[in-house]
Amino acid sequence: MQYLQFFLVPFTLSLVLTPIVRIFALKSGLISQPRIDRWHKKPTAILGGISIYLACVIPAFFLLGINRNMIGMLSGATFLFIVGLIDDKVHLPPYTKLFTQIIAGCIAILFGVILGLPVNNLLVILLTLLWIVGVTNSFNLLDNIDGLAGGTAAICSLMLFFSSLIFSNNSLGSFALILSGAVLGFLPYNFNPAKIFMGDSGSMFLGYCLAVISITGTIRHMSHLLITMIIPVFILSVPIFDTIFVMIGRALQGRSIFEGGKDHTSHRLVTLGLSPRRTVLLMYALSIIFGSIALLYSRLNWFIISVMAFLGVVILLFFGLFLSEATSRKDSHQKRNHHENNKTILNTALLHKRRLMEVSLDLVFICIAYYSAYFLRFEGVLLNSNLFLIKESLIWIILIKMSVFFAFGLYRGVWRYIGVSDILTVFKVVSLGSVSSILFITFIFRFKDYSRAVFFIDWILLLFLIAGERILFRILGEFFSRARSEGNNVLVFGAGDTGEMVIREIKRNKELNYNPIGFIDDDLVKIGDKIHGITVLGSRDKIGDLVREHNIKEVLVAIPSIDSRDFSEIAKICRDCGVTYRKIKGILDKEEIDTYRHN
Repeated sequence: MQYLQFFLVPFTLSLVLTPIVRIFALKSGLISQPRIDRWHKKPTAILGGISIYLACVIPAFFLLGINRNMIGMLSGATFLFIVGLIDDKVHLPPYTKLFTQIIAGCIAILFGVILGLPVNNLLVILLTLLWIVGVTNSFNLLDNIDGLAGGTAAICSLMLFFSSLIFSNNSLGSFALILSGAVLGFLPYNFNPAKIFMGDSGSMFLGYCLAVISITGTIRHMSHLLITMIIPVFILSVPIFDTIFVMIGRALQGRSIFEGGKDHTSHRLVTLGLSPRRTVLLMYALSIIFGSIALLYSRLNWFIISVMAFLGVVILLFFGLFLSEATSRKDSHQKRNHHENNKTILNTALLHKRRLMEVSLDLVFICIAYYSAYFLRFEGVLLNSNLFLIKESLIWIILIKMSVFFAFGLYRGVWRYIGVSDILTVFKVVSLGSVSSILFITFIFRFKDYSRAVFFIDWILLLFLIAGERILFRILGEFFSRARSEGNNVLVFGAGDTGEMVIREIKRNKELNYNPIGFIDDDLVKIGDKIHGITVLGSRDKIGDLVREHNIKEVLVAIPSIDSRDFSEIAKICRDCGVTYRKIKGILDKEEIDTYRHN
């Protein structure tokens, strides 16, 4: 009941105060106008940070005991809140805000907030200051699309609260629950379409509080570096990832990291076809997943959590690389009309370095798979004899498998086009690497004391990791192509090989500006079937109804062998419905594609 009170009081306060603050902001002219580097399209009230601040501070004084860490956090947070209000009004220079964030970080450190790391005192102070300033800026940058910063802050706050319950080491854990209640009370007014923005006063207040809460209590775990770092980093993974992603992208393009722009993770997701709401919900899901990984530390073996954490980082790395490549490729298509040979610095400096990252990850995957095989075979208990075998053979395993990977063309594929043949190549190359390793161990070490099960498990794990690494790009591409719904609605006549090829090209090539609604096929057996997620809706008799129901603009006839009588009948139906129709010929046809238009 006490925890419920910690949540409901700030939630109710925020829910009541936010519309009042919005009315005040509108009457005072404190409105964010649409700009080329901003995402919103309509003038929107700011100062939502006031309701969040009051809904947090008032319950904190009446419901919580005041301790040294609390005083330090609220002092620094109040200072940044005031700076944010000033910035919302007069727009302070970036270096001024950075300076004030450093001051706020120093205030927290003076009141005993310190990162628990077994390093030199001077270094740990610098790292603490860097963490506080970095996370504060991360939330300031994350506030770039309706509801994203607020919802993410609420999720992170709840995760930090659960962390304090599990590890019983955080004196500010209850304040995290208050913070989540205050943000969730504000979120209904800030979710897309937003009626009010939190402004810099809200984003810097939230970022600073979460930065301080996340490291309070880590001093208790100085003997275990893993828990000290994984919990705060993974709970705050979404704002940290977005900040690093934007910083790298702008640095490679020669832009200032402090300038505004539509190059954040959320903006790129919308560019790829997700709606703003789906984008925000996807970011929420990522925040929940990585926060859960951090909390699972208390329930699972440290090695399993370490592998999960590493794979999570790999997924984020590939996610960022995919966003960079996909959006840069789209930008290149758009710029080609004006500059045919123009290529961005991001393409040349980042995307063409993917092979280096691929090789590096494969190296790490080989080590993880081999060590994990021993871990699973011996149920988490590795004796000194097992550790000696790993030490004796690991370097040879790496050399042999990496050599096989290079020699048999594992690094020649293009990830976004990966298919069954590429997966078979991965299967053959990984299998050959495992067989070669076993033969080498047999001839050199006589396979003495080695477990056959270990090498079988190693093969399974490495195959999963190597194949999954390459499939991930294709999965992301398919996901965003299905999420995309803009373009002219079209029907594809013919649910066969040519129809499948047409759908695949439409999904891959956004320049066509097509949105496939469904297939038409006279084979009644196929009705209801799906090809690449597109349903066979009916026979040619349904064309008229579907045109009216789905606002169809064009019908693509994807049956190269269709006879002239059938094609004439389809053409007449399309003309009667007032839609364009086009016959797509097969790749072996020498004639050019015929196009028929109805004016």
